[in-house]
Amino acid sequence: MNTVDLVSAEELTREALHSYDVHPEAPLTLLKNRENFVFSLRHQGRGFVVRLHRRGYHSDAELSCELDFVEALHSQGVAVPRFLRTRSGHTFCTVGTSHPAGLHQVDVQKLITNSGNFGDERTGVFGTATLDPADFLALGALTAQAHHATERSGYTLTTPRQAWDLEGLVGANPVWGDPLRLPELQSEGRRIVECAIEHIRAVLLAYGQQPHRYGPIHADLTPENILRTSSGLVLIDFDDFAPGWHLFDLATALYFYTPHPRYPDYHNALFRGYHAVRPLDAADHAAFPAILLARGLTYLGWAADRRGEETAEFHATTLLPHIVHLSRKLISRGE
Repeated sequence: MNTVDLVSAEELTREALHSYDVHPEAPLTLLKNRENFVFSLRHQGRGFVVRLHRRGYHSDAELSCELDFVEALHSQGVAVPRFLRTRSGHTFCTVGTSHPAGLHQVDVQKLITNSGNFGDERTGVFGTATLDPADFLALGALTAQAHHATERSGYTLTTPRQAWDLEGLVGANPVWGDPLRLPELQSEGRRIVECAIEHIRAVLLAYGQQPHRYGPIHADLTPENILRTSSGLVLIDFDDFAPGWHLFDLATALYFYTPHPRYPDYHNALFRGYHAVRPLDAADHAAFPAILLARGLTYLGWAADRRGEETAEFHATTLLPHIVHLSRKLISRGE
């Protein structure tokens, strides 16, 4: 949750521009404000995107690790953003030494000309999204390319990041918070979710963390983080990148479409696209429902810390019954 106001965000962002040889008075256009402030600007006829990172979300070493990962993917031909280097050769700079808002990290990337993103969470949940299964086929292939490129490049994390592993998903202290803290999750619904969490733990323990199943992942392939371009789909916003199961990226891509009437088509297309690049086996398919539910539970944990925010309330109220439904289905599969 970003606690900086828009005026301060613009001031901090402008402070960073001189590090990139951009005029500090260049017009800024707000694109997004959730975890980070994201602005666009034009300089010398070219478009750029500037991210002002939420204070304290990642250390300098963690952010450097993230941007190194994106550059590693690009070096292997994966469609991802291109980051600019500062005058001193770094992938980001730190500003705010004398600002009341304190120190903040800023990075700049080339603007990706696009025709929009992959849709939005609400139209997926409410069943009004008009995506074609071919979109998911392409996304499955691109996701597999990213996972394959990670292995092929030999990339390893230089700085530890909170992993999307068993404990990070359904442990005592999950990365995004404990979903069981939601007051709306009571009585029978709570019992069902608690039982499903035990099933998730059993499934993932048996599934294991072999390199062909587990490694550095994007971890936030929501519709807004997938851009459509004339050259195909592009993955953006690696803010939550960390070690995790490859299936977690597929689960994130599908989660908001699980209530959609075309979910079976979307699911099958995503997996076909992925399988064409990185073959999946029976164990992968068997583990997926548990990872899908684990993904949904992370959003409830995230919402528990952000009550009152529109997106948090959407998860805590509208999507909560769906989580209970998925929990029942997972339990019935294990019986």
